[in-house]
Amino acid sequence: MALRTPLDEPEARAVLHSYGLTLESIEPLPALGTVNSNFRVRASGSPWFLRLNEGKSDSDVEAEVKLVDRLRDHGLQTPEIMRATDGRAVVPAAGRPATLFPWLPGKEAQPNAKEPATCALVGTALARLHRAGWGLDAASLPRNHYSLDALEERLESFADDMRVADIVPSLRRELDRARRRRPALCGLIHQDLFPDNVLVDAEGGLVAVLDFEQATHGSLIYDVAVAINAWCWTGSRIHKPAADAVLAAYEALRPLDLSERARLVDEARLGAARFVITRITDVFLPENVDPDLRKRKDFREYVRRLEWWMNQSG
Repeated sequence: MALRTPLDEPEARAVLHSYGLTLESIEPLPALGTVNSNFRVRASGSPWFLRLNEGKSDSDVEAEVKLVDRLRDHGLQTPEIMRATDGRAVVPAAGRPATLFPWLPGKEAQPNAKEPATCALVGTALARLHRAGWGLDAASLPRNHYSLDALEERLESFADDMRVADIVPSLRRELDRARRRRPALCGLIHQDLFPDNVLVDAEGGLVAVLDFEQATHGSLIYDVAVAINAWCWTGSRIHKPAADAVLAAYEALRPLDLSERARLVDEARLGAARFVITRITDVFLPENVDPDLRKRKDFREYVRRLEWWMNQSG
């Protein structure tokens, strides 16, 4: 994990040939991500990132392609999705819809709750993404694989597992609370703006926002809360100056209204519950998970976030 589907050299060669490229080498990246099967390939003298999209139809992936193209057209720094020689952005590989990207220079951003520049980078990038999504209706965006219905289905799949039984009642309560809330201001959301989805240069400047596989229509303040959970946690609590820095940078481009500010704690609770659930189903329970990935995506980290946010709302 996430190497659900192997790709041998003959298959990889055929895929790269679709793009007019000649395969030189292929390297699986099992520690990268929790959903798809990812590979670094070298072809025709250049490095590339090849993704086998798991659990998605061609139409799901094509919707993501259209979205990323739009964001690039609106000036958001995102990786270019390559086209095959016949114009396709999605090609078959090992029975999966595959997409190919240039291998971008840079490194994953590192969360630093006490570094204002890092926090500002996050807030600015997210606001630009939300602004770029203005005018898109829900039907034009990829479907939400992490809707409340989907999260409840995942939760029930492990509800009787004694290894995680103690957290199940709290997770059920959080999903129930979310169903009772009024709809929030919605639009395009990234839904996964973690440090490993932000590529920076040596000076800490933004190279690209990555991985729009979870992008969908949803609550904008929820997306902000997901980012605060990911970037502003110090090990025992959310670092308030860091969260304030994210919000200040965000609001410089898209001011929040009073109702959104009032919802921040609730949306942070839901975001924390979501990642407890998905990390249990995608990382903790499956066998043969890459050890580094299991360590980095420990669901207990988000149990602690959930408990902290619950204490903030009484």
